[in-house]
Amino acid sequence: MPANADGYSVSAVSYEVLRELPHDSKRFTQGLAFREGRMFESSGLYAQSALFETRLSDQQTLNQVALPRQVFAEGLALHGERLHLLSWREQRGFVFGLDLQLLSEFRFEGEGWGLASDGRQLVRSDGSSWLTFMDPETHRDLRRVQVHHGDRPIAQLNELEFARGWLLANLWYSDQVALVNPADGRLGGWLDLKPLRQRLPQGRELPQEAVLNGLAYDAEHDLLYVTGKWWPRMFGLRVDWPAAPAPAAAGSIDQ
Repeated sequence: MPANADGYSVSAVSYEVLRELPHDSKRFTQGLAFREGRMFESSGLYAQSALFETRLSDQQTLNQVALPRQVFAEGLALHGERLHLLSWREQRGFVFGLDLQLLSEFRFEGEGWGLASDGRQLVRSDGSSWLTFMDPETHRDLRRVQVHHGDRPIAQLNELEFARGWLLANLWYSDQVALVNPADGRLGGWLDLKPLRQRLPQGRELPQEAVLNGLAYDAEHDLLYVTGKWWPRMFGLRVDWPAAPAPAAAGSIDQ
């Protein structure tokens, strides 16, 4: 894909697979969050939604908690010492400690899809081209940004993660992850992860809903972990990150 009029690269971003790990194929993965060798993971579906803590080295489940049967778990973000989790259509959010004890609930408007933290704010997606930034203490909406390339909105934003100054956004029913400038929503590149499907066990038929989903960044080792719904594998990627995007000019980011 060529650069836009501003010279803002939207080319494919190269990467290599450095780690290949087993993944519980019973999990309908919605969100991933990494902390010191542990992977926290939300798994969806009504009457089956749950939150897991897994040791990355051997994929042993260390802890888990079921969500209410009428809740469809969605995006997950680690902010400080708290895990924030969205529901899909129930407009309910949950805050857990790292021991997976429920601490509080919150409400939000619209659907909940992906969720991420930049260390200061939370940002959620709802399946459209819009991202909503939230206060992590009050969960009040602060601003909205539309993801776009030129004048073309990029919709179906799902799982989110921050890495190296970029907001990564998985596109639902796609094997692509967009690199987004979180200040103004401009597209900065793509990760084409379709080749990862060739590394899944041969001969295994995956259902249509078994799409790429789940992004977690290990900043210490500069590895991006990715998986999919009902995927039997998780991958650790070394990404050739483009230079971090510059902040937008004051007044240009609120929509």
